[in-house]
Amino acid sequence: MNLPSAALRGFHLIALAAMLMPLAGHATLAAEISVIAGDRIEVEGRDIHLWGVRAPEADALCHGNGQGEPCARVSRRLLQALIGNVDVICIVKDGSPDKPVSAQCSVDGADLGHLMITSGWATDDRAESAGFYELQEQAARTERVGMWKYR
Repeated sequence: MNLPSAALRGFHLIALAAMLMPLAGHATLAAEISVIAGDRIEVEGRDIHLWGVRAPEADALCHGNGQGEPCARVSRRLLQALIGNVDVICIVKDGSPDKPVSAQCSVDGADLGHLMITSGWATDDRAESAGFYELQEQAARTERVGMWKYR
C-alpha cells in the first residue's frame, strides 16, 4: 500500500459533542487536527481516541519486499490519508477530563473506525465496542489485507 507521506497536521472543521465544548448539543469549530496514531487524533490539545478501534502496537513490524516497517506507522499514515483535508465529524461516546475522549468519527459520511479496520490497519477493540467492528476485522483477516498480509 503506497500512502502519501503528507504532513501530519492540517486545518479542518470538526463537529464535537458537548464533552469537548462547554456548550449543549453539538458545536462546530475550525480546529487543527494532528494524527497521533492509527486510532488517535489530537484536536486543539485534546486527545481523541477512535471509539472501538485499536491500532497496531509500536513494536509490531510489517514485512514486505524484504523490508520491515512498523505497522503502527503505516496505520497512522492511512488515518492521515483518510482525513486528508476534509471535515471530520466526531460523536463523543465516552470521556472525562483525566482521560482521552472516545469518539466515533467520520469523514464524508464514512466511519473512520470502519475504514481503518476493513483496510486491515486496525482491530476491533471489543472491550470498548462489544464487537461492533468484529465482522469487518474478520473479513480483513480472511482477505489478508493490511497487517494481516504479514501474519
